[in-house]
Amino acid sequence: MAKHPYPLFLLDRTKRGSLQLQLRLNLKRLVHNGVLEPGKEVPSSRELARELQISRNTVLQVYDRLVGEGYLEALPRRGLFVSQLLEERSLRRAGLGEANLPPSRPVNIFTRLAPIPFRPCQPDVRLFPLHLWNRARGKALRKHGADLLRYQSDEPLGLPQLRQSLAAYLQGSRGVRCDWRQVAITTGSQQALFLLAHLLLKPGDPVAMEDPGYLGARWAWQHIGATIDPIPVDSAGMRFESEKRFSPKLIYTTPSRQFPIGSCLSLPRRVALVAFAANKKSWIVEDDYDSEFRYSRAPLPSLQSLDSSQRVIYVGSTSKVLFPSLRIGYAVLPVSLVEKFARLRAVLDEHGPLIDQAALAEFIESGALYRHIRRCRRAYAQRLTAFQDSASQFGLPIHFPHTDGGMNQAGLLCCPGSDKEHSLRLSREGLEIPPLSRYSLRAISPGLLFGFTAFEPNTIRRSIKLVSRALNAR
Repeated sequence: MAKHPYPLFLLDRTKRGSLQLQLRLNLKRLVHNGVLEPGKEVPSSRELARELQISRNTVLQVYDRLVGEGYLEALPRRGLFVSQLLEERSLRRAGLGEANLPPSRPVNIFTRLAPIPFRPCQPDVRLFPLHLWNRARGKALRKHGADLLRYQSDEPLGLPQLRQSLAAYLQGSRGVRCDWRQVAITTGSQQALFLLAHLLLKPGDPVAMEDPGYLGARWAWQHIGATIDPIPVDSAGMRFESEKRFSPKLIYTTPSRQFPIGSCLSLPRRVALVAFAANKKSWIVEDDYDSEFRYSRAPLPSLQSLDSSQRVIYVGSTSKVLFPSLRIGYAVLPVSLVEKFARLRAVLDEHGPLIDQAALAEFIESGALYRHIRRCRRAYAQRLTAFQDSASQFGLPIHFPHTDGGMNQAGLLCCPGSDKEHSLRLSREGLEIPPLSRYSLRAISPGLLFGFTAFEPNTIRRSIKLVSRALNAR
């Protein structure tokens, strides 16, 4: 009997689109992604309707439509299967004909880009107040008019209004100490890391960074040819030995919630790290990842707020707080780096999308950002509870050491086998749960990284049940 990937059917009853349309698009996505392979049996209409808590007639109508479109075929006395013709068509398209082009398939980008359980680092964009964003955008266009449509080459660090709004927000929420002229707007935090690598490093320079750690940062340092010195992480964050005889040119850390483990850099280690950087003339890049999403305790002050030597560069992004396609990040720079960063930013890109920057400034100043964060915090806290309860209920053979916040849960495996093997096994079930070893340069305890914030509690429970069944199989 086929294994049916129920957790992948993400039906949202709040959408305008019918459940029938959503189900049909989800089934097509599973076929396109290879989860439902040609010849594989699909669930019976009664079984799927019961699992998804929808009308059986809805499922029957979807199945009839997919049969008519050639996705499914009914075999007498056996059931309903993914059409074998799909495999034959793919083979013909991959042959010598049509210049070896890959198979041409109908694409629905909105279905393809929807996260599947438990892809990490995914905000629930359905929570975002689009009506308030449109109101802020309209206000910005009325205020600035055609000025937002022109080149603004004299503002490579971004729209002054947004820089001022972000400076006020960071001062109030994270204790960041800065003048608004120290804030640089970038196309996401990744661009900020890329620019800092080119500004501060040269080939061979030593960079200390958490291990396991954020791959985007590692790629930025490696792109410039720097040498990575992996620093282990424990329950108090980055275990940086200040007495160690080395002088890194740059230190990268995610102190608010370490990615991917989830620990918080303790206050004594923060003070020691800032003092070490001042003594060694090292730069610290503080990526304030997940700082907004704490559910059981308040965050510690930012590293930048403890820095009196102007060695800390504070980096952040709106991708997780608002929505990823906005592509607005920022860096709070020491005064000595502002002009150099501006010149480099101008070489890469004259300026970012000004309409979106102006809309974000209005969104912050209206108070909508604070209200949205509070709403997300409440929803994500409920989903974390559903995640923890489900892991306990279904006997998930994983230990989660840091459960006080964030968008992800790093779990240490309590069953034999490598985390890469388990991750691959879960991917065959249609789940996306990367191994912790993917983020590490050195050998670490095997584990998996679960993102939970993009998924409703019912989806979380069904998916955890599937994960438990796969990991506990003998």
